[in-house]
Amino acid sequence: MLELQRDTRFIVDDILVQYHIASVDKPLMITFSPAGYVLTTAEAEAGTSAWGFEFFKKMGVNVISFAPIKNKHWFISAALQNYLTQLSPHLTVFPERLGYGASMGAFAHSLYYSQLQLDRLLLITPLTPPKNLMIPTAFDYCAQCQGDITLIFDPLCPEDKSHALRYPSHTKYLKLYGVGHQVIETISKIGYLKSLVMAFIANDINHAEFNKAMRGRRSVERYYSYMARNPTQKLTPSRLNIIRRHLLRWHFAHPTYFIQKLTTKWRKSIRKRLNKLSK
Repeated sequence: MLELQRDTRFIVDDILVQYHIASVDKPLMITFSPAGYVLTTAEAEAGTSAWGFEFFKKMGVNVISFAPIKNKHWFISAALQNYLTQLSPHLTVFPERLGYGASMGAFAHSLYYSQLQLDRLLLITPLTPPKNLMIPTAFDYCAQCQGDITLIFDPLCPEDKSHALRYPSHTKYLKLYGVGHQVIETISKIGYLKSLVMAFIANDINHAEFNKAMRGRRSVERYYSYMARNPTQKLTPSRLNIIRRHLLRWHFAHPTYFIQKLTTKWRKSIRKRLNKLSK
């Protein structure tokens, strides 16, 4: 069912499935993209890769990637479930099956971990779908998962904390304080995301090293802007004033930040419009 040594891509119910298998003697990485990486129809037709695919292929890692097309459907799809059920017996050839996803992607791993026979998972800020989408009854926050689970979240973000603590007792937690739901983006801006993912593949994540690297969040605007919101409503007025002064200093030191931020929002807006037009 899985071809070797070639890029393969096809669509299952508005979901791009893309894989490259270098060797069945190596672990298999399975990725589901976050909500911010929904492909437009034009991008899918033009050959744009699914989130994570090119990185793992370049690193010589066997990879199967799933990406939504047009809609944030959270990978809730009977057709996808049927495909994964058919795929499942073909995955046992690999020595290990690894799952990596953030937010919407982490939810998909939490939903399909059984069919994918995942041995280890790296979940970043997992959430559940909005109320307009019905969560399948099979979803159980990985309660029956026998594999190792590493979950990264911000304990100061109430919604993310609520979801994170519902995972089974053997879950290993890594905490990044003060950035809200933008954990994976912050780890990337710090420059530690590649190291983290490669350590996960090698089954060698060092908690002390992670905590030391996360001190770099003080160089990221998100840390100050999120903390300035007083997300837990427990900061004293004096502490809030200190954070706001640091935020102001950060913006003075990075005068082009707002221009870059507006450009990013403009591009996202265009993508949304294109998705609506392609429906």
